[in-house]
Amino acid sequence: MKYKHSAILFFLLVLFTPIQLVAQDFLMSQPWTINTTIGPSFAGLRGSRAFMAYRNQWSFMKGSQTVMAGMEHYYHPLRSSFGGILSHTSYGGSLLNQTEVGFQYNYVAKITDEWFFRPGMEVGTYYRTIDPSKMIFIDQIAIDGTVLPTSSFLPEETSVLRLDAAVSFLVYNEFFFVGAGADRLMSNDISFTNVDTKTNLKWNAYMAGRIPMNRGLGRYASYDDVTIAGLFQKQGQYQQMDIDVLYHRIPFELGVGYRGIPFVSPQGLSNTDALKVIFGYSFGEFIISYSYDVSISSLFNVSGGSHELVLSYQFDQKTPNDVSFFCY
Repeated sequence: MKYKHSAILFFLLVLFTPIQLVAQDFLMSQPWTINTTIGPSFAGLRGSRAFMAYRNQWSFMKGSQTVMAGMEHYYHPLRSSFGGILSHTSYGGSLLNQTEVGFQYNYVAKITDEWFFRPGMEVGTYYRTIDPSKMIFIDQIAIDGTVLPTSSFLPEETSVLRLDAAVSFLVYNEFFFVGAGADRLMSNDISFTNVDTKTNLKWNAYMAGRIPMNRGLGRYASYDDVTIAGLFQKQGQYQQMDIDVLYHRIPFELGVGYRGIPFVSPQGLSNTDALKVIFGYSFGEFIISYSYDVSISSLFNVSGGSHELVLSYQFDQKTPNDVSFFCY
């Protein structure tokens, strides 16, 4: 009960304090597994795929839960990829909910025989709702934990529907990529009150390299790869960096990562977030991967860390002579 009250009070602070906390988007712990959440240029990068993902953040509390599904397809004759993402996130035990749908497109332009340029765009919509019946204000909680009636104000609106857009680009070959993107281009007002609270522009930059290690013999021989990847994201005053090292040996994937920027504390809040451990296994065209965030801060004692599970189905993959994909 203590954790429940703490979580709800925290989300009420986020919702009704006239600062830009509410405009910060959720982040996934496996951005390279579900890379279309980074930017539309990643759609179809490994051929065609369908995926589902689930994230439980702050598992000891009523933090946030995200469910997501997506599909992407690379259409060879047009050198183009098409994708779609549907996601739903609930915060504070469904006090606040957000549902998003986005449609993605990118085009593969050949620079040389080995290097490619991939600009992309996304258009979509998101729907935010709030449930006033789940609100618990400070004046409602008695010393013994009893919840009393409140005299605090309630939101004027309980839902908002907005359109949005994003753009991105990639420059890559078979072993390396670099790129950047921008999201929340419409800068919408998403407040439930008369306080103007707009979504901040979110931009990111990313880079990754795949290092071939040991190659076996034969068509079905196992091989070892190590991928080192970095993702920097900034939205308003808040910025985040993911650095991941992933080891691949078919059918296994093992990884460790760090999320956060040491010594950077906007509004006095520490950006140091978590260490990540990642495990993946492939069987045929299916890939399942799991990650756990181990919070570095004292928040771990009450949050319990975060769990994330992704299931992917890959089809229509690259042919041996097609180097237009960065596969890792």
